[in-house]
Amino acid sequence: MQEFREMVRGWLGKSLLALLAIPFVFVGIESYFGGSSDPVVAEVDGNEINQSLLDRAVDNQRQQLLARMGPDAVLSASEQAVLRERVLDSLIQRQLLTDAAERAGYRVSDATVQQLIRDTPTFQEGGQFSPQRYMLALSQIGETPKTFPARARQEIVTTQRLSGWLMSSFVTTAELDQLAALDGQQRDVSYAVIPASRFQAQATVSEAEIKADYDKSGDRFRTPEQVSVQYLLLTRDQFAAQAKVEPADIQARYDERIKVLSANEERRASHILIAVDDKTKDADAKARIEKLAKEVAEGADFAALAKANSSDPASAPNGGDLGYAAHGMYVPEFDSALFGLARPGDVSAVIKTQFGYHLIKLADIRRPDVPSLESLRPALEKEAREAKADELYSHAVEKLDAEVYESADLQEPARLNQIGVQTTPLFERTGGAGIAAERRVVDTAFSDDVVKDRKNSAAITLKDGSTLWLRLASHQPARKLPLAEVSDAIQARLKQQKALALALAEAEKVRDASKGKSLAEAAAAAGLSLQTQAGVGRRTVLASPELLTDVFRAPRPVDGKPVAVAVKLGDAAAVLQVTAVKPGEALAPEERSVTQGMLAQNRGQQELQDVLGFLKQEAKVKLHKSASAD
Repeated sequence: MQEFREMVRGWLGKSLLALLAIPFVFVGIESYFGGSSDPVVAEVDGNEINQSLLDRAVDNQRQQLLARMGPDAVLSASEQAVLRERVLDSLIQRQLLTDAAERAGYRVSDATVQQLIRDTPTFQEGGQFSPQRYMLALSQIGETPKTFPARARQEIVTTQRLSGWLMSSFVTTAELDQLAALDGQQRDVSYAVIPASRFQAQATVSEAEIKADYDKSGDRFRTPEQVSVQYLLLTRDQFAAQAKVEPADIQARYDERIKVLSANEERRASHILIAVDDKTKDADAKARIEKLAKEVAEGADFAALAKANSSDPASAPNGGDLGYAAHGMYVPEFDSALFGLARPGDVSAVIKTQFGYHLIKLADIRRPDVPSLESLRPALEKEAREAKADELYSHAVEKLDAEVYESADLQEPARLNQIGVQTTPLFERTGGAGIAAERRVVDTAFSDDVVKDRKNSAAITLKDGSTLWLRLASHQPARKLPLAEVSDAIQARLKQQKALALALAEAEKVRDASKGKSLAEAAAAAGLSLQTQAGVGRRTVLASPELLTDVFRAPRPVDGKPVAVAVKLGDAAAVLQVTAVKPGEALAPEERSVTQGMLAQNRGQQELQDVLGFLKQEAKVKLHKSASAD
């Protein structure tokens, strides 16, 4: 248990930071970004993955990709569709891992979760746990002290199960030596490259061939359905200047802040745990804890009893001391008992949790300092102004929504509210740039109400809190491009294919001719220049990456005689032969351990993918229609 705690504080503890940074990647607890109306995009054995969860995960991954690609980077509609598919698959895998951890019986104690929370730098100020920073951080991700520990516990358990697969893989010494010999292998090679361009003049394409290729092309030349929409946009910033703040507003917010701070006290507790497990029955555990409770009531030293009897290996050596904890950091039964104690020195009655039976002693109560009104006035005034702006904004949304509903277009509502009508470029069902990157906008734009009935949409709330209304500007149904528009592209592709086939046929002739004479003689007879290169390794730069791959696919010499092969490259063909093979040298002692660890890690990743494939095959995974769109 102690080794696990140390591990948790290291790499496993990072999962708490991930939980704070991207809270939407965790599946299995109801997403706080949506309610019962949140569409379901996938189900994994009955556990739902909601639209809002997927949208935020996609948005996060999109931002990370664009940040790595540079300031001017953009993702095409097809790239966004691929990204969405991969993110959804990751969420499904996460749920599969969570379910597997629960079935395997993985558990994390309350004390471990509480200690991890206290050790998380995001929740600290000056190196010490701060209830205020804890509350602030949780509020920013839509969590509370009552809900966050459960989510953190789930993530730790899932990561623990994941590490069990990743860290149990290994590579034997024999495998390491074999892989080193293959990786460091060098080959002497002779080859002649035959460009396809050499046969371009001979490669003719008829109109009939172009027509036949077009007829069997399927959806290759089909353009997707596209729409462009007009829209009105209303933002909260438009109402900030209109918001008026009164002194009473600031006082009311100060009073509420003080009330919240007063409730954010920390309590330091010690406990004695008698666990109920395979070795200890419930009745026996209860009898033991009741006996200890009687001893405590008679004046026995609580710390000494905890050290001698507690089943919690983390706190028992310290006399049961659990340190300071805020409200909601323990399981409900424990939390309620601890915060129900009146004063330091009080001991609870016997309580039962999922871990067993407890006695809890309150050691200290630490309450936060109460700031003055003046010290908080700037922040409170800002909050009050934003709240007033939100109120004005909400009223404006309601008013504009009614006007848009009653209007035949967007022009009159725009005039009444002095808002410009904007128009998007055409975009597909997979989405586009600007507002077309928002899932709700895309779904509404392609809805029957907008496309077929030409209605104004209802209000749509964007991710940044803005609101828009849209109507159709133009619609282009999906269609297959006419032959005249794609004829030249088909001709060029077929011509290149024929030229490449002729180049490969020439390479095969040279290969066959080399069976009765040397490859050099056969190449010279065909007017080709034979190149020879010794010591070609797997990272040697040759004429093309495909040629290097084929060098290591080519057969070794048979009975000392090279065997020529003909191969197809990207825009050329080649005839080549391997004349000698030299195995790679054994790794130096200092490299062996590092390389063996890296290979074991790679194998662990592959085995994890195999496990996930099996779990997905065994699970009931259902994708809903909206999951495939962006």
